[in-house]
Amino acid sequence: MDAGPALEELVRQECLDLLSACSIGRVAVPVAGDGPLVVPVNYVLDGDVVVFRSDPGTKLTAVQLGPISFQVDQLDFLRRTGWSVLVRGLAYEATHWETDHIPLDPWAGGDKHHWVRLVPSSITGRRIRLPELLLDGRGYL
Repeated sequence: MDAGPALEELVRQECLDLLSACSIGRVAVPVAGDGPLVVPVNYVLDGDVVVFRSDPGTKLTAVQLGPISFQVDQLDFLRRTGWSVLVRGLAYEATHWETDHIPLDPWAGGDKHHWVRLVPSSITGRRIRLPELLLDGRGYL
């Protein structure tokens, strides 16, 4: 009987490698009375800190309310595989001394002069991997 796809945990370095290879993720922030707000942002990884830019408003205010989450993933719908990395931690509006060295141009328009740094308390990831194909001695499945 075939073994199905396997769900495997990623180690921290694999998660960081995947985070650094991407540029778009979703940030989830608490919004009083409405539950979490999840929005896409373009970002860079500065060491293990996620950095993104924001307009003034709900998202920028909410990052100061407590822990937030950030997720990046990649899916292959045809093969039904993929991976996901989740960063949880505290975020704050950064100073220009903390961000002047970071090349990050916002994709969306607006007043994105506010820089946010998400300092992780945890970085976890998972991958759905297809099983290895086992061939018989003749090269057939």
